[in-house]
Formats: sequence, C-alpha cells, structure tokens
Amino acid sequence: MQDQNHDEETANTSRRIVTFEQFIVDTFTRIGEDGVERAVDQPDQIGGGGTYAIIGSRMFVPPSRLGMIIDYTPSTLPQKMRDTLNEYGQEMWVFRERGDGHPTARAVNRYNGQTRGFEYLTKPLLLTPHSLLSTRLANPLPSTLHIISYPAPRSEGILSEVQQLKRERGWDPMIVWEPEEESLEVLERVARDIDLIGPNHHEVLRLFSPAISPSPTEEELKEVYINACKRLVSVNPKIGVVIRCGHLGCCYASTPPSRSEVMVKWVQAYWNPQRRGWTEGVVKDPTGAGNAFMGGLAAALDSGKSLDEGVIWGSVAASFTIEQDGLPMITNIDGDGDELWNGEDPWERVREMKRDMGMI
Repeated sequence: MQDQNHDEETANTSRRIVTFEQFIVDTFTRIGEDGVERAVDQPDQIGGGGTYAIIGSRMFVPPSRLGMIIDYTPSTLPQKMRDTLNEYGQEMWVFRERGDGHPTARAVNRYNGQTRGFEYLTKPLLLTPHSLLSTRLANPLPSTLHIISYPAPRSEGILSEVQQLKRERGWDPMIVWEPEEESLEVLERVARDIDLIGPNHHEVLRLFSPAISPSPTEEELKEVYINACKRLVSVNPKIGVVIRCGHLGCCYASTPPSRSEVMVKWVQAYWNPQRRGWTEGVVKDPTGAGNAFMGGLAAALDSGKSLDEGVIWGSVAASFTIEQDGLPMITNIDGDGDELWNGEDPWERVREMKRDMGMI
C-alpha cells in the first residue's frame, strides 16, 4: 500500500517538478583491457539524465506533478520507446517534433571498468526556462526545477532566465542542480541562487583535485568527500549539498546559520551487503542511478520534506534504477493507484531505510 502520510502532498497538483534535461536514445560500448572500444550486446534504450531524474521523482509523486519536454523526430524515436514512456503517465511528457532538421538526441555511453564516459552522437536541444513558455508546463510554472550543467556552461544562462521570469511573473522555483562540468568559479558565483547542489563523486574529484593515493581505501575516499561537502556548503546554497558516492551511498549537509558548524552525514546505499535480499547480481546497470537519486530527492523537497528524508527517497529511487538495464518497471497492482516498481513498493524501502537509521 502507498504511504498514507503522503496523500496530501501527492494530491497537490499546483506543484510540479520539471527537468530541463533532454531525452536521449542511449547506445553502449565498453573499452576492454586492450584499450579497444567495442559495442555492447545491448539494445538501444531510453536515456538522458533528465529522463532518469523524472522517473526517480515518479516513484513518489503522481504524473500530474511532473514534467519533461521530449524533442524528437518521428523516424528516430521508436514507437516502442514512446509507449514505454507513456506507461509512467502520459501527462508527464510534452512531445515536440524537432524543426531544426536534426534527429532525436542520441549518445554513446562508454564503460571503462567502473568509469562511464558519455558523448552525444547527434545534436541535443538544450532547454531553458523560456522553453517552457510555449508548453502547458508554463501553466503553472513548475515549483521545482532539476538541471544538469552538461554540456557546460549552462547554469548562469538558466538562472538569468529564472530571474527574468521572477521579475515578470513572481516565479521562484526550488532548484536542484547537478553541476556536471561547471567550473568551481561558476559554482561559487551561482550557489546562493541554488537550493540544492548535488555533484557525484567524480565531479568532486574534478572540482577540487584532492591529493589521494592511487588505490585509496573507502575510509580515505569518505574523508575526501566529507571535506568536499564542507567546502561546497561554505558557498551557501539555500538548502545544502549532497554528494552522490556510488556504492558508498551519499554524504550530505544542510547549509547552517552563519558561523555555525557544518554537520556532514552519511547514508548507505539501499543495496549493500547488509541488506536483506542482497546478492552480487542485484546490481545490473548503474546507468542513471545518480540522476534518479536526484529525482527522488527533488520529489521529497517539493513535497515539503527535510533533506534527511530527501536522501532516503533518493537512495530508494537509485536502488530500483540499478536493478536492470534501462528504466525500472512500474505496475499498477489493483487499479486504485497503488503502484509497484520492479514488483516492490518504494514506500516499504523508505520505511526499511528509516528503520535502519533509527528514524522510526
């Protein structure tokens, strides 16, 4: 059963979470030990950080509270993919045929060990707040925005349009930001206009270039991420910072009042060797898990929940995302709105994590 405590939040359709990231058709390669890149025996799949983020939100809120623009050309968006998207809720998506002569955005994900590289194969259409104005997502404008900087620089342009619409329409959305590829200088300039900054562990290493050993222990890595979290909080985002640390889980901190001590907290990933039901094979593909985390976190914050609660929702969203290639599967178990994802209830996983952490 759905968590009854969330009925009021999920019924509030005046609120909406929108991602500014584009839909992408993903293809995959792997670089072998010999350094040769080879195609992976895996069909093309629905991709894009925004797609995974909005599906992460969808695990906790109804489709009427979500939005994403999908720019496409009919010949390069398989009908099967469109049908799959609509299974999550047709009202989530705004499909727009591209008029610029380019096909639906397509990209290659290159895996080299545990590291994933990414490259566009076709030109994307990069969205901004003004992109919403000709769509139904402008009425009302969203209460929460999810943005990824890639390909940077993007954040300052997006924030400039947010400020313009704030002056013209009184719009003041919450902003959840993945600062991929942005410089530290840009991050420091815009932080006060951002609610939640959420880099992953690779971005942290890129931003700060900390001195670490060639083969660091988990404890050494955690210390690096904790220090980075404190540095990022010091630039004063409105809510705080979350660093997504892959299988280690995440560390996070709320922005404290002036001159107060920063308290960094850790949350284990939902799937870990101590979890009932854990097996090595439970993690099939990490693609999109960090984006889904941010979507789950955005859903919690948009629903008025705390950052402590938000990282749990994010962790649960990521847990479903890694269990298969592509997006997790949603099923309506009895026709009255109760939903399962990959055959399980996300709210039960939220309760499990809360019990683990002594929160209930």
